[in-house]
Amino acid sequence: MVRCLRKTSASALEMGWNLFWQRVRCFSLVFLLFACLDTALSERVNGASEAHEASTSAEARETAINAIPFAKIDKQFREPMRHVIDDCTIYRRLPTQIVDCDPEMFTYMAQNPDALVEIWKQLGITRVSLERIDGNSFRLADGVGTTGKLVIVEQTCEKNAQNRFVMFGEGAYEGKPFSRPVHAQSVLLLKSGSMVESNGRTYVAAQMDTFLRIDRTSLEILAKAIQPLVGRTADRNFADTMTFLSGFSQASEAQPERIERLALNLPRITPERQKQLVQIAYQTGKHSESESRVRVSDREEQNTSVAR
Repeated sequence: MVRCLRKTSASALEMGWNLFWQRVRCFSLVFLLFACLDTALSERVNGASEAHEASTSAEARETAINAIPFAKIDKQFREPMRHVIDDCTIYRRLPTQIVDCDPEMFTYMAQNPDALVEIWKQLGITRVSLERIDGNSFRLADGVGTTGKLVIVEQTCEKNAQNRFVMFGEGAYEGKPFSRPVHAQSVLLLKSGSMVESNGRTYVAAQMDTFLRIDRTSLEILAKAIQPLVGRTADRNFADTMTFLSGFSQASEAQPERIERLALNLPRITPERQKQLVQIAYQTGKHSESESRVRVSDREEQNTSVAR
């Protein structure tokens, strides 16, 4: 796994951003549940492969519900969220993703999903628009019929990416194969943590629970019939996004100046948040250099011990 991640990062730097990331099908975490119904229908033809390690069990669902701190969430969102959860069309726990990534970089991107989407747009790999309205509210559109609004209703972020994000979204899809717009609401729970492995690298583990409610009764029946396809789409989008974050983090280690140039050219991101991203990129590079020196020192000590 480690060898594969290192090879991926090296390839990204050698081939250049655009060419590499065009090979990674990345979609925003915050809109995938609105768009996945239409995507799933098209993939019935394309024949996508089945994801593993996801769960739709009652136990996983109950655990997710219990992990949502409703008491900390503003009243205006509590009832709509309860309605989505109680009248859920589809529940799914996406496969846990573990990637080589700097914890601070991961937390920054989770707190600033609009920055992540702007980076994708600068690299020419998405048409998605995600605009911060105010505070933790975002307006989104995917350019092919999906529009909506997402709110981070609660977040707890601690050191080493020990994070919890609770999001409420509502939106609509208008287009084929439906004659009228399809309206949906979702509740998303994203949890993460990090660990340092024996190779000295830091890995971030992320898990997302998704509750999706489709308004029209006729579409609920359709959605349940194609739930495995919807699930595979969401699973893959989540995995692709985490792969991107891993590569972006490792690129920050190797060439933080390139991340600086990219960050300072994100038109819809405030100068303050641009500066924060640049600082994290350079900190990631310094941390990597420090880790390398420690590993070299450890190997030298081992070699000296063996020689004795």
